[in-house]
Amino acid sequence: MLTLFGNVDSGNVHKVQMILSRLSLPFRRVDVRQDRGQPRDARFLAINPMGKVPAVQLSDGDILSDSGAILFYFSSGTPLWPDVRRDQAEVLRWMFFEQYSHEPALAVLRYLKRFAPDPHAHQLRIIELVSKSNFVLGVLEKRLAEAEWVAGPAPTIADYALYPYTRWMDEVGFSHDDWPAISVWLNRIQKLPGFLPLYTDAATEIIAFADYFAARPL
Repeated sequence: MLTLFGNVDSGNVHKVQMILSRLSLPFRRVDVRQDRGQPRDARFLAINPMGKVPAVQLSDGDILSDSGAILFYFSSGTPLWPDVRRDQAEVLRWMFFEQYSHEPALAVLRYLKRFAPDPHAHQLRIIELVSKSNFVLGVLEKRLAEAEWVAGPAPTIADYALYPYTRWMDEVGFSHDDWPAISVWLNRIQKLPGFLPLYTDAATEIIAFADYFAARPL
């Protein structure tokens, strides 16, 4: 069985859960939490030297990490990854936008507001990130005012990649009402087969970090 390392508070982990749910692939989840420093634990680093979640252990024991790589791995050969080279490039274009512009604004803003020990210590950074978040939401709003799906005429992994932190905009002070095209798109995704709401677990088994690694000393 597949093993997913990560927690339900992470949008990057949720992207993977959404794809596994869409493809009806059973998996168990090891609860690895960033707010407890667990991705930098030496035992987890032995699994993923990058020190980040998500990571997936495949049925043959191979480890694959980084949400974008995982989405590609599981979507390849399905309608969520197009066959045409230019269409593939369009999917990648929006996934790179998500990783290098969208997530560094919205996800970091969410982390500072929700999980940082003292959000008031980051007020200047928060002001900067609010401005950047407005910009990336504007880019996405413009695109979705012109097209039903982010990267083409049908849903792709680009939509799944952009969904979690966009949906969580309300947690950092943005209203969905101010972004009508985005809101329609979010609702469209939520009607896809196998859709998994945020903070929902699709794992068949959840294993605590300490329990999983207790039998796996360095």
